[in-house]
Amino acid sequence: MSNINNHGVDMNNKQIKDLYSIEAVQDLSHEAAATISGGALDLSDGRNGDGARRNNIGRAVASLRRFNNKASWYEVTGRRDWIVYTGVNFTGRSRRLQAGTKGNFTGPFNNNIASVRPA
Repeated sequence: MSNINNHGVDMNNKQIKDLYSIEAVQDLSHEAAATISGGALDLSDGRNGDGARRNNIGRAVASLRRFNNKASWYEVTGRRDWIVYTGVNFTGRSRRLQAGTKGNFTGPFNNNIASVRPA
């Protein structure tokens, strides 16, 4: 019996993997995902993290758009610092947020963040 299929492929040399044998992709917690990716930034428009949130920011964002000038609180997960700016496109005043910290924005940064990027 030939091992050549209708498309001319030698079935002895072709590896076929049953879908059920492929390891399932698991949902990761926010903390686990942040650790793997190097970190993420979460923002909230309420003090102490209450209120509307923009979570899991994992890359530079030149404009927070609808969230511009609303952030009152932050949390930096993972191992990398983040820099927040009062202007879009990484302009204006800046503040470095240390990895593993969270807190309320104060002074000129409270309700005045428009762009963010990893340090």
